[in-house]
Amino acid sequence: MRTRLLSIAVLVLFPFFTEAAPLVVNTGVDSSVPTILQGIVNVLLSWSGLAATGLFLLGSILMVGSGGEEAFLSAGKKIMKAALIGFALILASWLLLSTVIYFISL
Repeated sequence: MRTRLLSIAVLVLFPFFTEAAPLVVNTGVDSSVPTILQGIVNVLLSWSGLAATGLFLLGSILMVGSGGEEAFLSAGKKIMKAALIGFALILASWLLLSTVIYFISL
């Protein structure tokens, strides 16, 4: 008798459970394509900026620690020059990519 009442209750109430609104969870994170691209660009440019800074420091350490030896001085200058050029390229690429992503998001 109890199972019969339970099965009747399930059959009667089942349509009410199927018409429930879908569960929507708002995490507060914007997952649009321009936002994701901007995040990827920011991470990559941050890492390359850190690498350029590290190379610049390496070149300056070579120059300071050279003790007047011309080979270490020129190697340090070359590394610092390359790091500055790389940093300028990083800034230029950031400007270009930010502009492109801005126009994509319009």
